[in-house]
Amino acid sequence: MGRHVKNPETKGVGSAIRIPQTTTTNRPAGKKGQIIYNDTTGTFQVHNGANWYNWSTAFDEKTISLDKFQGDGTTVTFGAGAGSSIDDSSSATFSQTVNDATDIMVFVGGVYQTPTTNYTVSGQQITFGSAPPANDGATNGHVITIMHGIHKLGE
Repeated sequence: MGRHVKNPETKGVGSAIRIPQTTTTNRPAGKKGQIIYNDTTGTFQVHNGANWYNWSTAFDEKTISLDKFQGDGTTVTFGAGAGSSIDDSSSATFSQTVNDATDIMVFVGGVYQTPTTNYTVSGQQITFGSAPPANDGATNGHVITIMHGIHKLGE
């Protein structure tokens, strides 16, 4: 901590801490808790004591988007023409392509669904292990909500 207090880049109005910059080839062996900016990948990386992992992508602004569908008690697949939109006016469509179930968060009636246990994804479709209950139409009690833009650590 003392070395940051003496760092002239952290004093005064408009100051900032400068994270060490390097390339993938030149980054140090690393110790647990070290942070670098990797010029090769354009990411901040943190060392966990064994490996370097991406902490964030500095170039990409992350946007969270929601898709909402409604179950009917029998349909297990939603998206790409399967299942119904929340107002039943069209088929269910995804706002983003998803190829890893852990890159989204899924809720049915506000209850979190476990990736690969309760559902799988492929491109623009989600398939549940069992059909989500029918939406009651009054309270939206069984709305299927999919949050996109949630990426696991290291991506």
